[in-house]
Amino acid sequence: MKNFSRVDFGSVRIHKKVLADIAHSVIANMEGVRMDPGNFVSNLGELFGFRPHSGVGVDIDENGQVTIDVDVLITPGVNIPLMARQIQDSVRAMVESTVDIDLKDVNVNIQGVERRS
Repeated sequence: MKNFSRVDFGSVRIHKKVLADIAHSVIANMEGVRMDPGNFVSNLGELFGFRPHSGVGVDIDENGQVTIDVDVLITPGVNIPLMARQIQDSVRAMVESTVDIDLKDVNVNIQGVERRS
């Protein structure tokens, strides 16, 4: 008699672009911060699929650990260390709950303070 308590249906692979999409959507919904639009070279690379979103990079090391790097602009008057921590916590929580992986690092790179028009 066969034991049907465990059935293997194959593997699930999650592309790095999915992780970048998740990080981008989290930051897009936060007040006081926006994604760095990048420069011409990064935007050109995005067209060829090198970075799914300018401002978000996903790296997987040789041990399979995932690091997400985000480049953001901060609105004037925002507490930068507090905002960076909120970004890290929000991105980590959403990625870990959505795709069920533990992130090694979430690095927030503050590229500047957004100028008011």
